[in-house]
Amino acid sequence: MSLKNEEKDKRSRLILFFVILALLVVNGALIINLLNKKGDIEEITEEKEDLTEDVMRLNGELEALDVELVNQKGKNQQLDSIINIKEKIIADQVSQLRKQLQNKNLTKSQIARLEEKIRGLNGLVMKYEHEVDSLSKLNDYLVDEVYAKDQEIIKQKKEKDEIAEDLSKANIQLDIAKRLEVQTIVGTLIKERSGGDKEVTKLSKADKIRVAITIDNNPVADKESKVCYLQIVSPEKSTLHNAQKGSGTFIFNGEKSLYTLKQNFTFNNSNEKLTFYWEKSPAMTSGDYTANVYCEGVKIGSTSFSLK
Repeated sequence: MSLKNEEKDKRSRLILFFVILALLVVNGALIINLLNKKGDIEEITEEKEDLTEDVMRLNGELEALDVELVNQKGKNQQLDSIINIKEKIIADQVSQLRKQLQNKNLTKSQIARLEEKIRGLNGLVMKYEHEVDSLSKLNDYLVDEVYAKDQEIIKQKKEKDEIAEDLSKANIQLDIAKRLEVQTIVGTLIKERSGGDKEVTKLSKADKIRVAITIDNNPVADKESKVCYLQIVSPEKSTLHNAQKGSGTFIFNGEKSLYTLKQNFTFNNSNEKLTFYWEKSPAMTSGDYTANVYCEGVKIGSTSFSLK
């Protein structure tokens, strides 16, 4: 009996030993599994933290892109239009990438692809900035060129105005040079006779006043038909005037003036001689008379003569 009990106890202890050993193996496996899961959890947590940092960093890079492309606006309307188009392209791509980064379940490979897109977008911005900078420099060059041409036009206009002014002065000087002048003016009293007119000294014996004029030569004056106006002024400072005898008005210094007689003549630069006759009237008195001669709007001579 005792021998059987001993064998039974041995068998029981052996079974218990294997049970305990099995439990130890199971527990060891469980502990190893728990440790592996803890490591996986820590690795996942760390990876998520890394992903979160990557997302934040990429968002920061997008924020840096979400600004004006260049500070060249306002200089040129056409350049502003180009800048606005390129900014719209960048803004649209930034908006799409920002929406993708808002996904909380992004994987590392997805973040890597987004990062690659952002790098490409950065390169696109740099390319656009280079293009706009080149256009801006070209615009500045064109502005400078236009300014230079404007200055050249202003300079040419100034030179042209100076030439015109010089020409105007020259024309004025030429007009002055072309003016006729009276060489001699002689006023006398005439008594009519059948054998010929006779000069007298007293107004009471005279029938007419004769004014004889000799035009001085002028080689630059135009050889053409001209009109000479004679104005005889009485001692009372009034112009002898009678429309029925050929008197009238002419323009002198922009105003109408009376003339006593006028005569057409052709200037040939040959000391042309003109003679005017004015019949004596009862209203005429003794005293100093003045004879003024005008031609082409200019006073070309004057003399005084005394009638007794």
